[in-house]
Amino acid sequence: MNNLLDLFSYLGSGIGILYFSLIYVLAIIFVLPASWLSLVAGFLYGPFFGTLIVFISAFMGASFSFLLSKKLFFLRVQNIINNFEKLSILEKIIKKGGLKLIILTRLSPIFPFSLLNYFYGLNKVSYKNFSISLLFILPGSYLYTSLGSFAGSLNEIRDLKTNNNI
Repeated sequence: MNNLLDLFSYLGSGIGILYFSLIYVLAIIFVLPASWLSLVAGFLYGPFFGTLIVFISAFMGASFSFLLSKKLFFLRVQNIINNFEKLSILEKIIKKGGLKLIILTRLSPIFPFSLLNYFYGLNKVSYKNFSISLLFILPGSYLYTSLGSFAGSLNEIRDLKTNNNI
């Protein structure tokens, strides 16, 4: 438990914030769940600063995923889409819905954030619209960091463990 406390106190430092952000970016790129990291950000940095750190990290990870998808896989997927009528209909729906559709998917917890980044890179979504849509992750980010900030301190957990010899 002391090692965990040391890790969390380290993550609260300036260099620790950079490491935390890097971990968050990598979680987005490798399609790992990052909601627990948002909770930890709220616990470590509070709801406002935690939201800022989560937003910047998620934005960087999402942008990297989008551009990676766009540059490496777009032409291959485009050839597949052209061969299957149902997939081309889906692409037309995304194109017609445009920014509104992208924003709605960002606001909905039904769609996995990390997968959407790659998905939009595989479609004819502009980076401008993609970037604008990322602003709409702020409410969810704030919700998660706020929930994380309500957690009790780790010192209380350590004291409980020491007193009860757990």
